[in-house]
Amino acid sequence: MASLQPPSVTLHAPAHLRALHTPARQEIVDTLDAAGPCSVARLAQLVGRPADSLYHHLRRLVRVGLVVEERRKEGRHVFAVYRLGVRPLKLRYAAPARSGDVVGVVGAAHRLAWREFRNAIGGDDAVTAGPRRTLWGARAKGWLDAESLARVNRLLGEAIELVRAGVPERGRVPVSVSFLLAPSPPARRSMKGRSK
Repeated sequence: MASLQPPSVTLHAPAHLRALHTPARQEIVDTLDAAGPCSVARLAQLVGRPADSLYHHLRRLVRVGLVVEERRKEGRHVFAVYRLGVRPLKLRYAAPARSGDVVGVVGAAHRLAWREFRNAIGGDDAVTAGPRRTLWGARAKGWLDAESLARVNRLLGEAIELVRAGVPERGRVPVSVSFLLAPSPPARRSMKGRSK
């Protein structure tokens, strides 16, 4: 029997990247990654959107191969189930990926994170302190040596893998983690006019 485990792919194809330029599609992909194969009804329940709002996005994801549609039958009822076509999804930042496409994917991820944060702040479900904290926004800037930078990357990778491993089950809290790590040199304009 052939394995149903999707192949691992580093995303760089323009069609894949452009399909992920919308927060809704990223939310669908993230949910299928965590929950596994889902019917549209189950997917709608997990993302908190009406089922009919997902079909357009699912068709686009299926067309580019990021999601696979399968038909299942229970009794007389035939329905579609969607699963990831590739897993895990890893973004390629360098060529052959186009920088504009990569920026579009990361921008959509952060629009989604901002929307989730904005909707959660002040809500009854938001825990803002302690070890069960679910809401946290922060920014830090520092000058790191090679060892410290390597540790930051390990910790960020570990956090992402820990969140990705969580599945929707009773008693679990749905959370998302989004971050940007970027070089932060002084802006060139600030160096103009300074004496040498």
